[in-house]
Amino acid sequence: MAARATTDDHEFRLGLGSPVLEFLATLASRAGEPLERLATAKDLSRWLDAARLASGARCDRESLARARELREAIYRVVVDARENRLASANDVRLVNEWARQPAPTPQLDRSLHVRSGGPDPCRAALAQLARAAIELVAGPDLQRIRNCANPACSLMFIDHSRPGRRRWCSMERCGNRAKTARYRQRHRQTSR
Repeated sequence: MAARATTDDHEFRLGLGSPVLEFLATLASRAGEPLERLATAKDLSRWLDAARLASGARCDRESLARARELREAIYRVVVDARENRLASANDVRLVNEWARQPAPTPQLDRSLHVRSGGPDPCRAALAQLARAAIELVAGPDLQRIRNCANPACSLMFIDHSRPGRRRWCSMERCGNRAKTARYRQRHRQTSR
């Protein structure tokens, strides 16, 4: 099924506890009608900047296609790891190939702000995401990954709460929607 596309700046979902999960969130509504947040190469450049992985990267269409391919391989590897299944050899190969690519190098600009440098910042940022995916799958945070409790939301997040009972990808979005729906349901019942 072809994904709907958006180029709305406000559609990027950050704050999920890991840049890897934020990268996976660039394809939303996976179970329903998918929404592609990386519709253009410019969207990928904007996302890398918003995620603070590559400031000022100029990604092209080939980079976009490779980023989407990497994103989907990472998604399948994370899901397989969470379900204690063997991952696809092709997915593991692709993630490992990207992880071997040169990573961004921190550089200072004249105002002493850190910028990512390197010959291809877009490619370097994707390599950094592949490395982060390997660390996520092999590390302790894998056990803390949760699915949002909103059935219409396909996002995953890392639950860093002390009791480990966080339910929503974002309290401002899905959590607030659930609270509003419960309030309306109670209000309808009391008005009958």
